[in-house]
Amino acid sequence: MHGHLSFISLVDLIQWTGNSKRSGTLLLSCNGQNKKLYFQDGKVIFVDSENNNERIIDFLVHASTLSQQEIQEKKSISDNLGLPFIGYLITENIISKEIMEKIILQIARSAVTDVMKWQSGEFEFSDELPGFVLNGPIELDSTQLLMESAIIFDDSRLGNSIDTSYIAHELKNNIMNGTVDLPPIPDIIQQIQKKIEDPNASIDRIVDCITDQILVANILRICNSPHYKNASTSYTVKEAVVYIGLKSLMSIVAVHALSSFSPQNSAEVRKVLRHSLECGMISRQIARDMRSNFELAFICGLLHDIGKTIMLDMLNDYMLSPELRARVIEENHTEIGYLLAKKWNFGEEIQECIRYHHAPDKATINRSMVELVCLANSLAQTSDQPGSQGEIFLSMAQCNGYSGSEVRSIEVRQETVNKQFDQIKYLYKDAWDF
Repeated sequence: MHGHLSFISLVDLIQWTGNSKRSGTLLLSCNGQNKKLYFQDGKVIFVDSENNNERIIDFLVHASTLSQQEIQEKKSISDNLGLPFIGYLITENIISKEIMEKIILQIARSAVTDVMKWQSGEFEFSDELPGFVLNGPIELDSTQLLMESAIIFDDSRLGNSIDTSYIAHELKNNIMNGTVDLPPIPDIIQQIQKKIEDPNASIDRIVDCITDQILVANILRICNSPHYKNASTSYTVKEAVVYIGLKSLMSIVAVHALSSFSPQNSAEVRKVLRHSLECGMISRQIARDMRSNFELAFICGLLHDIGKTIMLDMLNDYMLSPELRARVIEENHTEIGYLLAKKWNFGEEIQECIRYHHAPDKATINRSMVELVCLANSLAQTSDQPGSQGEIFLSMAQCNGYSGSEVRSIEVRQETVNKQFDQIKYLYKDAWDF
């Protein structure tokens, strides 16, 4: 039996399969997406999908001590023995039946809820079942599965009724478990970092890692921007890297990778990156004035909101109103960004600035740097409020525990800071081609 989901809905198909106690495979397809629900006597016994959050191999790797290759080897063994794959894993005590049932249920709910969101699609039901699922030990009640999926779907349509804490928890787990596709930033970061740490590596070998034309253009544009006050124009990547420094180079590479991420939300991503670049440059200027580590300040300011960028992409899998999505991002971007920075092995000071730039009092590694980024972030957010920068600068400096002499020094430099800020405010228009 086959047809269009617009004529026979998934709800009707699952109800028909359960009520008639059918056994077989239900294939669901839409725009290149394929999902398979396997039924035996009306019960769901297995789910097959390659969508994010629905790949069973990712769950098995996390729930067991096996690698993907070892899991594939176990599947081959079970096939040769003529045993259901899931049953074999449970029998061999590789994974418990309780955990396996939770995994299958989570994947099934996600798959069914996702199909409910489809505007179109096709289905095909076949009475055949592959050997690796036949007579498996997991049996999910199709009616209960349908009810739970319908509740999740309805909550997503209601928007504000959805459990945002559940979404945040799921996003964090996906990052920690590696079940989400991250931007290809770690490779080039690791390449550059490895060469920087190599005492025998030359600047030429580091520059050789930078092959992307757009990245090259952005490095040159930033190096030659008014903010760096380069006395002479840098025409090559090598000249630019020597001038701006290797640490700043890694931050620019990170932002470049993130700028090409989440094409479905490119306008929002560009907005976040503009703010991040502005915050990074303000951080750098304040650090110079405070005689602090201005290169580290630039990095921390530039990367403080990476959680927002990754969340804009990850939340595409959820039906949220713009208001609710903005709330979820605002409430969770610091922790998501921290987990991402930890996953990518960024330095602890950078991780701390990402995690606590809205709560610097929680910082323990370099609180003064977190306070500085917090201040720069506030200045960047108030860039459209003339005259407010100096007041924020002074009040935050006083609240964040600067000494009396430092506060008086800040007061003296308020006018200078305001003038510098006016220049920095528009700098990103020339420094970065968003």
